[in-house]
Amino acid sequence: MYGILLESIVAFIRKSYSEEKWHLIRESARIDHDTFSAHQVYAETLIPRIVDACHLHLGLSKDDILLEFGQAFVDYVSHYGYDKILRVVGRNFRDFLNGLDNIHEYLRFSYPKLKPPSFYCDQESRTGLILHYRSRRRYAGYTGYVLGQLKAVGRSFYKQEISVSILKQETISNMVHVTFQLNFDNSAYADKTIEASNENMANLPLRMDVFYDLFPFHILFDRDMIIRRTGKSLRAILDEISGHDVTQVFSLKKPLVDFSWDSIMSRTNTMFELSTIDPIRGKEQDDEETYIWIDSGGKKRSSSVVTQDEDNGTFLRLKGQMLFVKEWESMLFLGTAILQDLDVLSSTGLYLNDLSMHDSSRDLVLAGAQQGVEMKLIMKQETMRTKQLEDAVHRLEKEKSRRQALMYKLLPKTLATEAFNRLEANETQLGQTEQTLETAPNATLMLCFWDIDSENPETSRQVVAIHKHLDLFAERFGYFKIETTQATFMAVSGIPTGTENTEENACVLAKKIVCFASNSAVSIPIYIAIHSGPTTYSVIGSRFPRLCVFGQTVTDLKALAKLAKSVMPAPDGMNSQMVLLSEAVRSRLPEKSGNNMTAGPNMITTVRTTRLN
Repeated sequence: MYGILLESIVAFIRKSYSEEKWHLIRESARIDHDTFSAHQVYAETLIPRIVDACHLHLGLSKDDILLEFGQAFVDYVSHYGYDKILRVVGRNFRDFLNGLDNIHEYLRFSYPKLKPPSFYCDQESRTGLILHYRSRRRYAGYTGYVLGQLKAVGRSFYKQEISVSILKQETISNMVHVTFQLNFDNSAYADKTIEASNENMANLPLRMDVFYDLFPFHILFDRDMIIRRTGKSLRAILDEISGHDVTQVFSLKKPLVDFSWDSIMSRTNTMFELSTIDPIRGKEQDDEETYIWIDSGGKKRSSSVVTQDEDNGTFLRLKGQMLFVKEWESMLFLGTAILQDLDVLSSTGLYLNDLSMHDSSRDLVLAGAQQGVEMKLIMKQETMRTKQLEDAVHRLEKEKSRRQALMYKLLPKTLATEAFNRLEANETQLGQTEQTLETAPNATLMLCFWDIDSENPETSRQVVAIHKHLDLFAERFGYFKIETTQATFMAVSGIPTGTENTEENACVLAKKIVCFASNSAVSIPIYIAIHSGPTTYSVIGSRFPRLCVFGQTVTDLKALAKLAKSVMPAPDGMNSQMVLLSEAVRSRLPEKSGNNMTAGPNMITTVRTTRLN
């Protein structure tokens, strides 16, 4: 299955629902790709998994989902210019239906690994016809997909509302056969019938050798399916096959019906494709049972067994129409050889003069050689661009994950989730994120600062180590840093709501910090101030949100920190390791947490310690 089908589905989901819904569906369907390449082949199971995920998350039935996917595909292919092809397939809707196999045959030049379905019509009337759909895809959901495509084509290109019902659906061997009843204004069929009855059936003399030269790849066979005559170009590359059963020499590739007289007689308005059963490409000179050919990768291959699935010109394919000649009581196949390029032409033993002069066969082969090179270059460039796009998407997802993880370290979980969702919703409008002020009834703030000798490299290294441990300790005890400089560190807890042990955690955290600083190789004087109370906060920034706090509580905390050196100088010969608690903090601590507390100015309680062990 080519990626253009998946591209149309993804575009439809994103447009009709949302980007978030697509990501949810992609995760549920276990799809690693966020984007698809139109010319790349993907697993057949992707669409069934997407349908199941859509049924789960969109609340729609699977039939409705497939119907919408099919209709969306017809609109989507306009981006690739295929709407121009759909408009010129037929003058009316019946002609379009009869030419469906021709459309798929055309697409095989752009999608060489395409395994198209087969369509044919019967039981036509003024009010509609019966359409037979056969496919090797055994997923029954494609029936609804095709139904949606038929409705969309009738509405968009022929201005008709098509009524479609399923008469029968069955699986035979490895093939699904669905019979549709299509009701629409099919007056074109009646007009054609009247026109045919009024034709002048004048006999024109034509020598048989002239007729055979006009159609070098024709095959004439009777009701017993015995070949009576073949064109000169067929005789040049095949052994004598006249008198053989045509079903033993050729297999019927399209339409997907039995290769029998009755089946052909009822479908003479359908395009037929035949393929030789045995390989016709050059044999090794020393081994009559070994065939050589060039695979899709351009490498020479050889094997005594070659299947039609491996065909790259190994088998001769003929495409054309079946015409019943009443005077001969025989069926005449008028076809041309399907030749992708000059390599296939030469390896089958054919030459340009073997092809008809009155049609475009020769021009197509020559043009195909040039276009094949250009198409390979285009597909290679597209593959590279797709790979670059996928890599960019993966890098973007990785950066988003890193950014989200960083948010959860810098912000409380509730605020981080809100900020991340807000950022995702406003990615295309950075700087326009709304910022609001909130109030936490009882937040606990901690301010650490220290004196350092900036000229001492050991001291600088020690400060870096302190910062790393401050981050680890703060995260462990539920604190989030809001301000960091070379000589200060401020953290907060209790936002948006506090807990019972917020103040006690602050004291334990302070003890850990002081112990680390005093026991390190280079002892650094550290002062810690802790205060709690109502605090106003806001998440500032759109691309990299950060938490900011305001209000009287923050002002009191900074005032408390300024008392550290002036009120409580360190004893001689000792480095100060000091923790200062406000009365608001001390009153919430258990009694066992108190340690040498004395009253200070402005209702501030101070705690003096050289080591908190």
